[in-house]
Amino acid sequence: MAKSAEVKLAIFGRAGVGKSALVVRFLTKRFIWEYDPTLESTYRHQATIDDEVVTMEILDTAGQVKKEFSSNISG
Repeated sequence: MAKSAEVKLAIFGRAGVGKSALVVRFLTKRFIWEYDPTLESTYRHQATIDDEVVTMEILDTAGQVKKEFSSNISG
């Protein structure tokens, strides 16, 4: 059995813009209108994309990204 691809995603944005709603919609195909403010949540999800199993780790951030943090992201 081939090892699945692994992807790490981080969702950034200002507080209250719908980051958690977007993540939950992607994972569950449902839209939830109201949320408690997110401190930070991590989700794991597997999907088949182009006949390949992909394991995703999704970080839903709190919406208070500091410039020092975002400038240290390497790609």
